Amino acid sequence: MTTLSCKSKLPSYQGNRDHALEADLQGRLDAGHRVFAVGDVHGHLATLRALVHRLRLGQEDRLVLLGDAIDRGPDAAGVVAYVRSDPRIHAILGNHERMATVCLQDDGTVELWPDWMQRGGAATWGSYIVRAEGDLHEAKQTFADDLLWMDALPTEIVLDKVRLVHAGYDPRKPIDEQTERELLWVRRRFYRHDTPLDPRRTIIFGHSTTTKLGSPGEVAFSDVKLPDGRPAWLAMDVGAYNHVDPGLASVNLQSMRIARQRTLRSERWFDLPNLREAPVGEFAGLRTLESRRDRRVRPRAIGYATVAGVVLPRDGSCRSWAESQAAIAAHEAPLPMWRG
Repeated sequence: MTTLSCKSKLPSYQGNRDHALEADLQGRLDAGHRVFAVGDVHGHLATLRALVHRLRLGQEDRLVLLGDAIDRGPDAAGVVAYVRSDPRIHAILGNHERMATVCLQDDGTVELWPDWMQRGGAATWGSYIVRAEGDLHEAKQTFADDLLWMDALPTEIVLDKVRLVHAGYDPRKPIDEQTERELLWVRRRFYRHDTPLDPRRTIIFGHSTTTKLGSPGEVAFSDVKLPDGRPAWLAMDVGAYNHVDPGLASVNLQSMRIARQRTLRSERWFDLPNLREAPVGEFAGLRTLESRRDRRVRPRAIGYATVAGVVLPRDGSCRSWAESQAAIAAHEAPLPMWRG
């Protein structure tokens, strides 16, 4: 119910394809180069880099992230910077990127959307502050620029033998007439469908962790077959932060060979009890900045954020000054110097 409520607040844009990118990827496959698809990274930069190293990605090879590169994990800002700086790596839009783009306002300010912040966005915003070493101006400018990049990402990639999409397709609608509501959010209606939605192409998707599909920590294959015997779909989100066997997985679109990288020990924030996202906010002093209950802190927090062009959530869900200090002390993380 919570996810549906959040989804209902978002505009339902038509799907977006990048035909130049599709032609480039198909051309590389035809020329014998490798193209990989990788499931939801969710801010686990070190693990993603380890996977890329494991794949021995060449200059002519390409890798496509299947959306949800951000949120929950410890370094979403680093993941975006890494993807944007490496011409071999591409990404499609996920529902978490779409939620994040709501934060960017027409006047260039960043208004942190509470629905996004409660679904892993706090860790992402915290990672931008960490990378900016506490400089809210720099964090906001980098975040705003990355939001523009996210907003322009394609929602699907269609090649000769595969479709790459974040969530899947609604079988009740023509496959080429899907909106973001289906492409970024659909779950059971898609993967429980008993006939191929595209008889020519295997659909490779993320979004729904394979734990839900009965294959915890492993890529899941559809039992439904295409006319040529290939599976109707592959589910690639093996769960970067699941508690069974966390990691990332890739598939070679030419050979359909699977490679897997376990989440590195340095990024296993989820081993701590009762955490739904990496505690980046505590490490960076973000909770102190967000604090809205303590009258001594609130004016300063609002002032720093406003000068930087950031509007903090108004839902009153942030921790108090005392709670923030206790969390910071527990992690032995010093407060950053806020410049502004």
